[in-house]
Amino acid sequence: MSLAEATAVIGPASKHSHLERYDPVAARGALVALAEWCRQFSPTVGLEEAERPESLLLDVTGLGPLFGGEAALAQRVRQAFCRRGLAARLAVADTIGAAWAVTHYGANDECGTMNDEWGEKKNAAQKAGRMPAPHSSFIIHHSSLSSLPLAALRLSDEHVQLLAELGLKRIGQLEPFSRAALATRFGPELLRRWDQLTGTAEEVIAAAQPPPTLVAAWSCEQPIAHAEVIEAILGQLLDQLIRPLVAERRGVLQLACRLHGAGGAIAPFTLGLFRPSAAPRYLLDLVRLKLQRLSLAEPVTEIEVEVTATALVEFRQQELFEARSPRDDPRHLAALVDRLSSRLGREQVLRARLSDDAQPERAWRYEPVLDAAPGRRGTAAQGPPRTKRAPARGQATARRRFKWAQRPLRLAARPVPVVMTAVMPDGPPLQFALAGRPHRVTRYWGPERIETGWWRGRPIHRDYYRVETSEGARHWLFRRLTDGAWFWHGEFD
Repeated sequence: MSLAEATAVIGPASKHSHLERYDPVAARGALVALAEWCRQFSPTVGLEEAERPESLLLDVTGLGPLFGGEAALAQRVRQAFCRRGLAARLAVADTIGAAWAVTHYGANDECGTMNDEWGEKKNAAQKAGRMPAPHSSFIIHHSSLSSLPLAALRLSDEHVQLLAELGLKRIGQLEPFSRAALATRFGPELLRRWDQLTGTAEEVIAAAQPPPTLVAAWSCEQPIAHAEVIEAILGQLLDQLIRPLVAERRGVLQLACRLHGAGGAIAPFTLGLFRPSAAPRYLLDLVRLKLQRLSLAEPVTEIEVEVTATALVEFRQQELFEARSPRDDPRHLAALVDRLSSRLGREQVLRARLSDDAQPERAWRYEPVLDAAPGRRGTAAQGPPRTKRAPARGQATARRRFKWAQRPLRLAARPVPVVMTAVMPDGPPLQFALAGRPHRVTRYWGPERIETGWWRGRPIHRDYYRVETSEGARHWLFRRLTDGAWFWHGEFD
């Protein structure tokens, strides 16, 4: 949901609320890790087929006797999730579609089972050319599949809306129609989802395979204290790790190195890249920069290198005659970011990220460049902050077209109070004093009214002006509508 909607639900003054920006890539990664953890209950665990999966599928065929029955297995899974602080809805059924329907649209979150009568009634109904009645066999605490909404069939929103316009909202309402009539009117998707629900169409679980572990280690016969020897060993380990990645056309995005000391101490460090690389020499250069910032308290007895993140390497066709400048090559930017991050640290190489907020000082934030690197996250840059604008005042300025940037490149972290001289209390600025120095306004553009939503608690109401002084400097000023106070907020370059 949107931030405004979430804040309205929990209340702006809630002390127990914590808001995080939704990251679909991180959410999928967490679900994959959870699928790997669920292998203690089933050897086949996969994610649902969806753009943004939120369900795990476990094949428990024949596993019931090992846990004292399928109901006991489901209860054991539920307790394991509770111990991890996760609330889960579970269902055990003969088909993926039935289990998915109950967990998403069932009346409660208790576990259910499908009995053996379903297959017999399904076959008899299909021979008669009708849809089988699901409610007679699937028992989920006195709830039936026929009472579930049509969205439980995993239909697209367009199909659900079309069926709703015809008065069909529940699965049971499809029972009187023949398969031929449904296929003619609604296409093959409805029948395919129905067959997956009933088990007529085969649907398998695509097991989520964890990425292979790429780890290389070197045990030293004698403790090593020379940096040159450590770098040589790291170069051999990187060559060993890169070989399988090159065969798959993948490159390293993140490395984790651990140097074990003679006394048991460990000096770990992580190397992140802006773009994936499969060049051992390039990676070794970045590792060397990391080692220069690392102080070893004792000689090294064991060196371990692990590739923790990979991505596909981009291949580009080389041109005989380069039409653009080498400075425009994105690989040069990636090399610069990698070297700066290795030398100064990942947290010191930042970029400005726009946020969807009308309040200027909250419409951006700094984040490490490596977090937004290509291949690492699938998020796109946010658009400019949305504002409410009032028409310009004054005939002299209304005809002029503003040609500068709409927002200053130099923005104060907090608005600075200024002493303002204006024609009237709510009129345009004529002269202001900043840090004790007077500035006479020769031209102005505005006002531009910026307000925050009611859900933010204390609202913000401001009228912004873009002004040009007699010295040629261009500033961004605003008048606070609640008390008429003036503030300096930025300067245009």
